[in-house]
Amino acid sequence: MGRTAVTGAASFLGSRILRRLVETQGPDALVAVDIASPPGTLGVRHRFVDFSHPASDQQVLDVFREEGIDKVVHAAFFTNPQRDWAYAHELESIGTLNLLAAAAAAGVGHVVMRSFTAVYGARGQNPSFVTEERPLQPNPSLGWVRDKLEAEQHAASFARRYPSMVVTVLRFAPLFGPGVRTFYTSVFDHRVVPVLMGYDPLVQLLHPDDALTAFEIAIEKAPRGAFNVVPKSAIPLVSALHLAAKIPVPVPHPIGYAAAEALWATGLGEAPGGFLDYVRFPFQADGEKARRELGFTARHTSRESLMAYLRYRHPRTASRRAEALA
Repeated sequence: MGRTAVTGAASFLGSRILRRLVETQGPDALVAVDIASPPGTLGVRHRFVDFSHPASDQQVLDVFREEGIDKVVHAAFFTNPQRDWAYAHELESIGTLNLLAAAAAAGVGHVVMRSFTAVYGARGQNPSFVTEERPLQPNPSLGWVRDKLEAEQHAASFARRYPSMVVTVLRFAPLFGPGVRTFYTSVFDHRVVPVLMGYDPLVQLLHPDDALTAFEIAIEKAPRGAFNVVPKSAIPLVSALHLAAKIPVPVPHPIGYAAAEALWATGLGEAPGGFLDYVRFPFQADGEKARRELGFTARHTSRESLMAYLRYRHPRTASRRAEALA
C-alpha cells in the first residue's frame, strides 16, 4: 500500500487532517507537502513544494514518485480573501492543475480535494438548498471564489480524462468552531454588526470535527464526484447574531456594498463588497448525497457550531447566553 500525501498541511483544516491520519495510519504512511514543515512531534516526513512556483508540477511529480504516493489529500486553499490576487490564483487554480497533472502521471489512485459551498454563488434565484447538480455560478469579480471554481473545473476535467484516478471533491459549508478564524467568523467578533436591510438568509455553520469526519470517510471509501458537507441544520443570520449577543444594525444594501468595498480598498475590511451577497442571498447546500453515498451526517447543528466558537473566542458572552437561555 502506498503513502498518503497531504497538501496545505500547515493550514487550519490541513493540519488537523494530518494529525487525524497520523492517529489512524501512523506517521510512516504520510507525507506533508507544503512550504511549512509539520510539527516534529508528529514524525511525518516533509517535502517542500511551493504550488505557486511555475515548476511545481515537476516538483510534485518527483515527490509522488519518490515517496510512492497512492492517495492525495489536497487542502492547500485560502479560507480568507487575499489582497495578492495573483499569488492566490497561482496557488489555488494553477497549483491544483499542476497537482492533478502530477498525480495522473505518477499513477496516484485517489485525490480528495477540499472545496467550499461558496462556489455555487449566492443568488436570489437559488433554491432553499442547493444540490451538487446545480451549476457553479459564483460572482466572477470575487477572485477568492473564482480560483476555487477553476480548481474544481480542473478536478472535473482530470476525472474525465483519467478514469483510473478517483477524484473526490468535498464542498464544505463555512467552518465555525474552536480555533477557526476566518472573515466569516469575524462577523461575530464585533459588538455591533451591520446587516442588509430586508434580508435574513439562512446560514450553515460547519463544526471542524464534522469536516474531519467527512474527510476520513472520503479517504476510506474513495467515492467519485462532488459532495456537499453541511451541518445538521441551518440558522437565520439575525437569529445567530442575537444568540451571540450582537446588535444588528440594518443598512440599505447599496450603502452596505459601497462601504464594504471602500473598507477593503483602504485595507480595513475583511473582504471585498461582493461578499455581502453571502449574507444577502441563499447558498445553503443540500447534504442528502453525502448521507446517501458516504454515510455522512454531521453531529453538530449550525447553532451548536456557533456556540462552540463563542465558548472558544468569547467565553463570557457564551456563558451569559447559556445562562439566559437556561
